Amino acid sequence: MTRAESFQRLLRRFVRGLLIVGVALLLALGALWATLRIALMPAAGDWATEIGRGPLTLRASVPQLVWLATTPSIGPLLHGLRVPSAIGPLTVGWIAAGQEGPEPVLTLHCEPCTLSLPAAVGQHRLAVPAVQLALSRHEVQHLRGTLLLGAHDPQGDDAVITARWQARRQGAGWNVRLQGPDAPARHWLALLAPGLPELAVARIDGRIGADAELQLPARTLQVTPRVQGLAVSGLGTERWAHARSSCGPHRVHDARGWLARAVLAAEDQRFFEHPGYDLAELLAALDANQQHAAIRRGGSTITQQVAKLMVAGDERTLARKLRELLYAVEIEQTLGKARILQLYLNLAPWGEDAEGRLVCGADAAARHYFNVPARRLTPRQAVTLAAMLRNPQREAARWAQEGSVDRDRLAWIAQQVRGVPVRQRRALVAQLQPESSPQAVTSVPADRTAMIVDGL
Repeated sequence: MTRAESFQRLLRRFVRGLLIVGVALLLALGALWATLRIALMPAAGDWATEIGRGPLTLRASVPQLVWLATTPSIGPLLHGLRVPSAIGPLTVGWIAAGQEGPEPVLTLHCEPCTLSLPAAVGQHRLAVPAVQLALSRHEVQHLRGTLLLGAHDPQGDDAVITARWQARRQGAGWNVRLQGPDAPARHWLALLAPGLPELAVARIDGRIGADAELQLPARTLQVTPRVQGLAVSGLGTERWAHARSSCGPHRVHDARGWLARAVLAAEDQRFFEHPGYDLAELLAALDANQQHAAIRRGGSTITQQVAKLMVAGDERTLARKLRELLYAVEIEQTLGKARILQLYLNLAPWGEDAEGRLVCGADAAARHYFNVPARRLTPRQAVTLAAMLRNPQREAARWAQEGSVDRDRLAWIAQQVRGVPVRQRRALVAQLQPESSPQAVTSVPADRTAMIVDGL
């Protein structure tokens, strides 16, 4: 046998062996892929996600993924892994049992990170400078750990908030309970709205904490906030005492008259009790919005509405609501309740006229809709203007078409007015009652009345 023949025979053997190894490898990879698909296959109704790319994409059960990642045989293999995700680049870490506690811990670090928010908040996503989630297995399918949220405070050190959480398997996902610490209010603001310009100039005192319950994957959220000693200064709101509207005359309104009392009944029944914000109303609004998975109801006080009209604007973002909160807290101290109410009555919008010009301020509204100054409004006219504040544009259009506004709401507001003789209130309710359905008049709970100007 020649040397060439020997080489050809050796080459054929090598190719044959290579093919055998290749086929065996493909079979092994196929078996591994099939095993992986079976192991991660979501059950009917299970919380699922897609992992991989292109033809290697598979649909996987989120609880099963978490279970595998937190096992001592899989977790160490993931240490140092960097993977792209919908919330940002994730770095996986593994801490063996005994290093920091009796249980092994899986960590997920994201910097920067974009978190999705429930639709009821009014903002789809929140950008957070840094997030680290530490989780460990507890009783097989339950989880617990810590959540670290980091942000930069322009007036001080970086803000880090650490919360403890635990998650119990429930249906397709988990019921997560989170215990947020009482941290400086500045830290929470820097975290939730890192670009807030007021953080650079205002002095913000007090502490804020919150406990929360979150259903996953439904993302239904319940929050129990705690606020202690919140105070704001340095925003210059003392100048607002002399603010004038550009679209209506400035008037001094009778704070004990029907118009002022009807506006308080419609927009902020606890106006003289709260410090500029009403936690009970904010939580009620969150609950109502979650039921519709959209913003259907606002939780702003009259004080917050003044802040919105003066500086915060109409943008539907968490940052705008927080700006509104800061200014509301300060003007409660710099202006006081009486001036805040006067500002609102002189600045609030009441729709548009036939030429599309904004009607704002109670006196301009009274002249536009009833051809009388605000001081001469009848009780029914005062209640009508108060009813329009929930959604001025819509109610102004209804007025133009029908010569009236939401009549059920009229009767309801008339029932809520306080500080006027009972016989007058009863007479007005009796006058409005035939125009509205009895069910609608009594269907709105008394603790769900504070609506912001445009119903946000």
